[in-house]
Amino acid sequence: MATTADAQQKRDAEEVRLRALLGRFDGIEGLRPGFTVVSDVCIGPSDGGFKKEATVHLMTCSMSAEAVYGVEGDITEVLSRMGASGITTWSPNINGTGSASGGSLDYALMYHRQQGVYPQEAGGGLMPAPSLRSDSGHLSVGWDYPPLPGHPPQSTLVPDDHSCRADIVPYSRCATDPGRPPSVADLRARYGTVLSVSGSNSQTPYLIVPRPGNKTG
Repeated sequence: MATTADAQQKRDAEEVRLRALLGRFDGIEGLRPGFTVVSDVCIGPSDGGFKKEATVHLMTCSMSAEAVYGVEGDITEVLSRMGASGITTWSPNINGTGSASGGSLDYALMYHRQQGVYPQEAGGGLMPAPSLRSDSGHLSVGWDYPPLPGHPPQSTLVPDDHSCRADIVPYSRCATDPGRPPSVADLRARYGTVLSVSGSNSQTPYLIVPRPGNKTG
């Protein structure tokens, strides 16, 4: 079922959509492309368990993609360009301008301008790590950030492991572009800061195969 002509057509269309979505970041000044990983997984049925109900569908297939970049120049300026580019609508700062609100551009910029530390009048403590999320939830951005002035950079990124691994599921595929990509460590050594953009639509699988007799989906 995961390898039929219809499934492959939907799979190809989803990959084109995801690559185009992440490709918008290639034009941001200061972002230097490192590599892209596309992961595609089809999950079979489950009869549930003690705390879970049985799955409604016989099989669902979803795809995600991650693009990793080296950051050339000031990360604050690069984030500002991302915000001004119109690539997407980023999550609003629900706590108000200047407040900690994960996923918002406003907070991410404030974090770096204050070097990760609240001003003395606000207590002077460490600020929560920044990130970016699109308002739709389909895009998320993480990057290296300094916890304190003079300290080594920390990162919201996964450790240096972007190899494709086979999952024990009905179907899985993972493609890395280029075929022999630079490592995260190499990108970090060259540029100083690494940034990752992830795109997915996991809440709406690109392929759904209902159980026999189930007409939903």
